[in-house]
Amino acid sequence: MRVVICEDEILIAEHLSTIVKSFGYDVVGIAHNKKDMKELLKRTDPQIALIDIRMEGRYDGIEIGEHILLNHNFPLIYITAHSDTEIIQKALKTKPAGYIIKPFKAMDIFTAINIAMENFSAARTETFIMIKDGYKSVKLYHYEILFLKSDNNYVEVYTDKTLYIERISLEGMLNTINSDRFMKVHRSFAVNLDHIKELKSRELVVGKHLIPVSRKYIKEFKEKIGLE
Repeated sequence: MRVVICEDEILIAEHLSTIVKSFGYDVVGIAHNKKDMKELLKRTDPQIALIDIRMEGRYDGIEIGEHILLNHNFPLIYITAHSDTEIIQKALKTKPAGYIIKPFKAMDIFTAINIAMENFSAARTETFIMIKDGYKSVKLYHYEILFLKSDNNYVEVYTDKTLYIERISLEGMLNTINSDRFMKVHRSFAVNLDHIKELKSRELVVGKHLIPVSRKYIKEFKEKIGLE
């Protein structure tokens, strides 16, 4: 399991890293502030993040949580020495997979990580649609879908391996999927935000595909992923 850590106190970060490694997990990076954490997320492929809520006197951990929620698809666990109700309420909006209270023990870390990953895996496999494939219907999980393309009265559903075609409107398919991880970016295209690799001017790199983003949707899209 690949773990990233964001903790401004170097000794605590190193102690946390040692604990995580003792369970056989890989620590793919440690950041000590918000800026470094965002850079770390660009060049690593973590499966879970451990984030201190308060760093350098500010609640930057929550901002990082918001960034992960909008731009990535893995669980995060907050580490905190604070129990302020207002701060906890703000943190909850980023949908964390758990909390670890300082001072922590090794078993606290182990338990939190394993519960978070178990719940994340279960949630990921539970969200699916049934879609026609020839004369049969197959279960297609949301995370498998890269993007949707409208073609008159049909929608082409793209995955890494297969193209499915369903007789339905693009809006109808989005209603069927019913997930805030899917967003319309063009009158003929909707994308799974979890599969976006890059934004090039007015095009998105999704898997091996280039998806156009129209002027009508560009502002809303940038706000959604935290670019504005």
